[in-house]
Formats: sequence, structure tokens, C-alpha cells
Amino acid sequence: MGLLDKLKSSHVLSAALTILLGWVHVAARLGLVAIRVLARLTGVGVIAGGALLTNEERRRDAHHWLLLAGNRWHIVGAMVGALVLFTFAAGLLGIIGVRESGFVTNMFSTINAGLFSFVPIVIAINSLTISRLFGTPEGLRDRIADVEEFRENVETLSRVTVSPTDPAGFLALIVDTVQDRGHRLVEQVEDAPDDTRDDVADYVGRILEDMDHIETELAQGDASIFSVLLPMVNDEYSRDINRARELSFEHADDLSEDAEETLSDLQDLLVSADVARQYFKIVYLQQELSALSRYLAYSGISAFVMSIFIIMIYASGYPPIVDATPLLFLVSFSLGLAFLPFSILFAHTIRVATIVKRTSAPGAFTPQGERPGHLR
Repeated sequence: MGLLDKLKSSHVLSAALTILLGWVHVAARLGLVAIRVLARLTGVGVIAGGALLTNEERRRDAHHWLLLAGNRWHIVGAMVGALVLFTFAAGLLGIIGVRESGFVTNMFSTINAGLFSFVPIVIAINSLTISRLFGTPEGLRDRIADVEEFRENVETLSRVTVSPTDPAGFLALIVDTVQDRGHRLVEQVEDAPDDTRDDVADYVGRILEDMDHIETELAQGDASIFSVLLPMVNDEYSRDINRARELSFEHADDLSEDAEETLSDLQDLLVSADVARQYFKIVYLQQELSALSRYLAYSGISAFVMSIFIIMIYASGYPPIVDATPLLFLVSFSLGLAFLPFSILFAHTIRVATIVKRTSAPGAFTPQGERPGHLR
């Protein structure tokens, strides 16, 4: 029996060693594939970066995508994926290593210390989000009454009985009404002097171009509040409202009574569009900040647990593994997961800050830095 037990033990050990070596072989092959993929991505990135730097329109599009239009999770995935691939490839090439247990444990201990800073950030975001939810019943009633009065003003201008309750439909109603009044104003000044017709045509043309852009974006977007807010971010309603007042004074003698009324309607509609933009911005910020606090909580807990796990693996020195490749992959993946909360905070914060900056001044004033340089 002793000999039989020894034979069984040797077979088990041999099988375990075979499985372990097979795992190492697969991990090594995956590492080589990752290096090839990273090399190709680097080449494509260099080419794309060169084309981006030499083309102003592409730079603007990339800037717009990063700050506003781009899917936040695509940005997060690109940042985390690039870090994981770079760390893994650098480890395989011998640039960095995971054999120094002191270095690895210190690195993840520092990451854990940084993760604790997300606790006050999440608390502050939640406090900011729920601060507008508190109020007396009378105050809440007044807020609801103000919204209903605003809707009724738009309904009166649009000549509809009841306006849509969804933001996209409500904005589409304003856009349709502005387009109708713009075409009507051009027809009403056909018999006016040339300078009046030209000024009105230029004014209406600029407004209709903005409305066409919003209409196109609404047709292509989804039903989210951000898809409604995005095409309105860079519009200068204060400029168009002020220009309507100038036209009313400059061509008072040449505008008919109907044309004056239509121009006044256009001014009121543009004020309504500006009010809608500010209201949609508040709703979006509440939704975005509440979602951001959840994302930070989920990713922060995951990153903290994974960092603790890596520290425990290295607690007694370098782990007894036949090959360093699987351990390198684990450390690279853990580093990417630890970086996840920071990338989420970066991706969402830059969009929130951009929207707040570009819609910071409702009404009759437009600060110099509110709009991008190529739009000013």
C-alpha cells in the first residue's frame, strides 16, 4: 500500500505540474499576443495622432468628443485598457518587474490610501445632488407653478393646447415654432427696403441654421436628457435676443405691425429656449452627479478589495510561482482596476465642468470664455 500511495501521489503531482505549466504556456502566449496588439495600436495611434495634429477640424472634433459628445465609458475603457496593456507589455519586456515584493506592496498601499479620498468626494457629490430636493411644501408648489407657467407661455406662442412632457418633444416644439416664425418674418418684410430685408434675412438665416442643427441632433440622439442638452450647449441665445431688439429699433419705420409682432414672438421663443436649456442642465447635472457617486462607490470598493488581495499575496515575499507571466498579468489587471475610480471621475467631471462653463450665463450676457475659440 505504501508503494501504491507513492505512485498515486507522484501521478497527482505530475498532473498538477502539467496543468500549471500549461497555464503558464497559455499566459505567455497571451502576453505575446498582447505585445503584438499593443505594437499595432501604438502604430495606429501614432498615425492617427499625426493626422489629428495636422488637421484643425479633426482636432476640434476630437476635443468636442472628449469633452462632450463621447461616451464616458469608452473614455474610461480606453484609459484603463491602455494602462493594463502598457504595464503588461513593459513587464514582459523587462522594463518593469513584479519580483520586488516591497515595491508592489508599497504601490498598492499608496493606491489604497488614495482611494480613501473618494469617500469625501462621494459624500460631497451626494450632498450637492440632494441639496435642491429639500424645501417647504409651499416652496415646492411655487417651483412646480413656475414650470407650469413656463410651459403655458411656450404653448401660447406655439398655438398648441398641451405641450409634450418629455424634454426632446418640448424642445422640438420650440424649434418648430422658431422655424415657423422665422420663415413668416422673412415673408412679411418682402416689401420693405433692401437694407431691412438683408438684415432680417441674415438674422433669420443664423437662427434657422442653429435650429436645423438642434433638429438634426434630436433626430439622431436618444431620449436621454443629455442628448437634448448637447445641441443647445454652444448656442448664444443672448446674442440673438439682443439682435432682435436691435432690429426692432433700427428698422422701426420699415417693419409692419405683423412683422413687429413676429419679431417679438421670436425674441420670446429664444428666451424660452434659453430657459429650457438652463432647466435641462439642472436636471442633467442632478442625474449625472447621482450616477457618478454610484460609479465611484462601486469601483472604489472593487479597487480597494483587489489592492488588498495583491498586498496579501506579496505579504511574505515573492509568491512561489513557476513563471512570472501569470503574476504579471494579475498585477497589471489589478493596477487597471485600481485606476478605474480615477478614470471614471476624470471622464465624467470634464463633461460636467464643460457644460457648466458653456452655459454659465443665462439671459442678456455672454462671457468671453463661455464658448470655444473657433465658435466665437
